[in-house]
Amino acid sequence: MKCSIITAFFLAWAALACAADDVPSTVRFSNGDQLPGTIESLSTERLGWRSPSLEKPASFLLKNVLDLSLLAVHPGNAAKHEASITLTNGDLIRGQLASVTDTAVELDTWFAGRMKFNRLMIADIRISERPDFIYTGPSGLDGWKQSGDKPAWTYQNSGFRSVAAGSIARNVDLPDECSIAFDAGWRGSFGLKLVFFSDDLASDRPASGFEMTFQQRSIYLRSCKTQKFLGHTPNAMALQENEKARIEIRASLKSGKFCVFVDGQIIDVWTDPDVVRNGNGRGIHFVSQNNSPVQISRIEIGAWDGEVDQVPDPQLANGLRQFGMQDADDEPEPPPKEKLKAGRMELRNGDSITGEVISIVDGMISVRTPFREVRIPVAALRSVALKPVDLERCKRENGDVRGWFPDGSSLVFRLDQVGEGTLTGYSQNFGIVSFKIAAFNRIEFNIYDADLEGVRMANGE
Repeated sequence: MKCSIITAFFLAWAALACAADDVPSTVRFSNGDQLPGTIESLSTERLGWRSPSLEKPASFLLKNVLDLSLLAVHPGNAAKHEASITLTNGDLIRGQLASVTDTAVELDTWFAGRMKFNRLMIADIRISERPDFIYTGPSGLDGWKQSGDKPAWTYQNSGFRSVAAGSIARNVDLPDECSIAFDAGWRGSFGLKLVFFSDDLASDRPASGFEMTFQQRSIYLRSCKTQKFLGHTPNAMALQENEKARIEIRASLKSGKFCVFVDGQIIDVWTDPDVVRNGNGRGIHFVSQNNSPVQISRIEIGAWDGEVDQVPDPQLANGLRQFGMQDADDEPEPPPKEKLKAGRMELRNGDSITGEVISIVDGMISVRTPFREVRIPVAALRSVALKPVDLERCKRENGDVRGWFPDGSSLVFRLDQVGEGTLTGYSQNFGIVSFKIAAFNRIEFNIYDADLEGVRMANGE
């Protein structure tokens, strides 16, 4: 667009409207302008937009639209497992595993029903337990308290983004034994503190609870009450090699055990011998360390049974060689952990089985092994064996958009049709699918235009 869509007067008016939470959605344009409002209409070429900043609804060409931020409606479900499918184009889809064959994998999703994915374009499938969550989000800043006079965190695209050093905290009624999981994203060096079992939400240095510090590949655990360091490891290599990770902390005020996981792999287990159940709060804090932005999303907090069912490599415990171990010059490094052979599926308890998936019914998977047919809960699996193939990547299409959902799922598809409350799209990954518009929290347009990436990555504040 050659001229600004929104005048300074309209920008001020829009800011007031956003502050009052009168309109839940925002459209951003390719020149950086943004306008709060709601969808009036949507076609494959145009967006109709109603806004308090406009006298009447306006129509905009999609070629000038960067993205839509929407207020998604997540109904939730009572499933006991969650399957995450990673596609060769980078898409990630979460749902419940419905079937597995040599040519396709079916997933039950809350935003599009059952979807069938082409085996040639599936890079990986991971399975995780899905406990009853005490808290999931974030869905906004409501209920969260920030430290300092100037807020250090903003809310955008179903997540928090740090803009300065400071804390954002909330009382989530942590149980004595809990699991705290979240997605973290960053640029360059990763720096973040997570405080849990806190009773002072206004401070970024509470006097109760525990503080876990992430600094590049190192992780430290400290008691806020005694200031005593309880553990340290420099072995979270994924935090140094990547710029995003799924982090989970499991903590027990009963046993004093603390486990930390990165991308589903256990990094270390520490124990506080002086742990006490009384005198601790039930809040959590995310504390940004510096002005390097950190993004936090898909926070899931639930109960933990207190069982430590995995252990890290004992030679790397606490990041140090253990007493009695030989120097590196005297003994070669141990070989890397052997990958699972084709046809083997990893179980959550560390075991594995060889077999062919026969069926999946009501959360139970039937597997034909060399000895007999066995039935186990899908939630007991960590991975599913797929037939080895030469992977392919889907073709880019004119009119491709990228949709994001509150559970962290994202999909690229060609926008073909807009119906009553639905978007219909096509991809070689999954064919033709209709999505609920109310399920999207963001839709990106013109996704292959490299000149727009700088605008797309801007905070939009």
